[in-house]
Amino acid sequence: MLRRRGKLWSTVGFGVWIAVLTPGSSLAERRGSPASPSDASVDIAAMIAGADGDYDGADYVVVHETTDVDVADNGLGTNTHTRVIKILTDAGIRSQSTQRWRYDPLTNDLKLKAVRIHRNDGKVDDVDLRQAIEQPSPAGIIFWGEQQLVLNIPGLEIGDSVEATHVKSGFNTAYLAGGASGRGGGRSLEPPMPGHWYDVVRWQESVPILKKRYTVRIPKDKPLQYEIVNGALTSSVRFDEDHVVYNFEKKDIPAFKSESRMISRSDVVCKLVLATLKDWHDKARWFYEANEPSFKTDEAIRKKVKEIVTGLDSDEEKIAALNHWVAENVRYVGTSRGAHEGYTTHPVIQTFHDRGGVCKDKAGMLVAMLREAGFESYIVMTMAGSRVEETPADQFNHAVTCVRKDDGTLRMLDPTWLPKSREMWSSAEQLQTVVFGTPDGKEGKQLTAYSPPEENAANWRSTCTLLQTGELYGSIRVSTLGCPETSLRRAMGALHPEDRWGRIEKSLAILSPTAVLVSSDVTDPVDFSRPAVMELDFAVTDFALGEENKMWVRLPSFSGALTDIVLPDIRASVAVKADDRKYPLRIRSTRRFDCRETIKLPADVVATRLPDPVSIDGPAASMNFEIHSEPGRVHYECQVDLKKHKVPVEDYANYKEVIDRLIELGGEMILCERGEQRVRR
Repeated sequence: MLRRRGKLWSTVGFGVWIAVLTPGSSLAERRGSPASPSDASVDIAAMIAGADGDYDGADYVVVHETTDVDVADNGLGTNTHTRVIKILTDAGIRSQSTQRWRYDPLTNDLKLKAVRIHRNDGKVDDVDLRQAIEQPSPAGIIFWGEQQLVLNIPGLEIGDSVEATHVKSGFNTAYLAGGASGRGGGRSLEPPMPGHWYDVVRWQESVPILKKRYTVRIPKDKPLQYEIVNGALTSSVRFDEDHVVYNFEKKDIPAFKSESRMISRSDVVCKLVLATLKDWHDKARWFYEANEPSFKTDEAIRKKVKEIVTGLDSDEEKIAALNHWVAENVRYVGTSRGAHEGYTTHPVIQTFHDRGGVCKDKAGMLVAMLREAGFESYIVMTMAGSRVEETPADQFNHAVTCVRKDDGTLRMLDPTWLPKSREMWSSAEQLQTVVFGTPDGKEGKQLTAYSPPEENAANWRSTCTLLQTGELYGSIRVSTLGCPETSLRRAMGALHPEDRWGRIEKSLAILSPTAVLVSSDVTDPVDFSRPAVMELDFAVTDFALGEENKMWVRLPSFSGALTDIVLPDIRASVAVKADDRKYPLRIRSTRRFDCRETIKLPADVVATRLPDPVSIDGPAASMNFEIHSEPGRVHYECQVDLKKHKVPVEDYANYKEVIDRLIELGGEMILCERGEQRVRR
């Protein structure tokens, strides 16, 4: 597993294990040697000649891609991968002029077999593999020693094609160094689960693919289960003397086109999931056994736990204090400690000493500290942002913690998420697959609990005064819970205290360019003793349009001011038209916006034209808006509930209607006139 942007990202799903090096192998061996044209080059030439379309403006097209996997008795897979790309534009030349193969030297073997240029005039040139150079792969936050081979492809022109073949074995990360014991600092090609093999193959990418094939040759005594989701593949099963051969193919795969704020691509593209593992219970037991040795503590950890929980009476206070300590004191950074990255946590003694680690290390640190405080706790696998299919293959990108409650159930905790938050378990991780690393693995694969809108609320209370001169003075109090609270804390916590005033002023400019922040008070982002609150007073000159006897004004709380701080993803979530939506929408979490605002008018002024009330209730979102007027006063209340954080296509029209109406109310004007007038809508 590779980590990226704070999470673990599995690369096995791309159909090949990233690979390189045999023990003691030289760079020359890894590069391979110059190869003569293969027997398949004639067929490849025919396929290249047939790829003569423009493919909807693509820069290049994958003419042919094959992966042949040979599974050994110990579960180790060796992949032979060939990919032929035809260049269609100048941008395609730039993208293909440098070829890269990334690998982890501690856990992979790779050998380049051949790289050829099929020229547009029919000539075939072999690229000298001895020109490949070895260098560190780009890294940021996580430094696990990954390397890459880099090879320049000379003189490419539009119409040329690049054919590259390499052989890989091993795993992208070594989950268990030194074999089944899970410990050791040397190089290891042991599978994560000795004796077992699994893979996830996605069949669509951002460029078109004319033909793709994936073949697995596996011993007969290793039953292989698989599933095909989000589409169809041509498949076959064959037998030879000692093996079963599974073959999967797909032709004419269009380029995948992303959609604004869609769910994970992995949940919508055609996907093949394979595993020899029996079920998730076996996976859970293995995960427990693989990580249990890491949780051994020392006197320094025991002393720190005692210091944290001393004086706290309830279990909830102790759990929260330990979770916050790990979140705020173990920074997110990955460093290699040998061939045992991925699922296996670093020893907590090292993590405590270094005050650094990735999600698995932070989760393991919390497990150990909770145990020292007297709780039953385990590490947990989860997949942040994507669905986990039924076949028990490697489909996880994140590690978290659980603690046993008095009723025997397991409660989720996430110290990686927790910095500048009071959410012990993120509402963004609701209805998310988890596998608990418990001794008996009986819990298997489960979904986390749903987090209803009222648990993720921005409660808006505003009082404004409109003067006859058109000036507006107002006070706003925004109290937050759940996801909006985390958004507020992180927005403020990312700034120096002296810069927070400017951030709020910038948001008020959405209300009016002439808005001035008079005073503000925001909860300290690391004061977790209470919900976060933002309070402010402001003034706006020339807020009303018109003359003294007839003024037009907008509803201040619907302007969008401050929502960019506490509800930052909502307004942009409806950029796609309802009829154009192809994939489910994903927002950060379910949410509630509960707004109550009073506008005080001059005593002899009445609002004579008001927006219509709104009442919408659907499967994804609801909205109730009421507005009332009397001489000298306008009062309105609105509650918006966003009921799903993943909105199916069939529910998107309902969701969009609610958000669009909320935005539209920010642009509507109410008419205020002197004297007794009849209210018009």
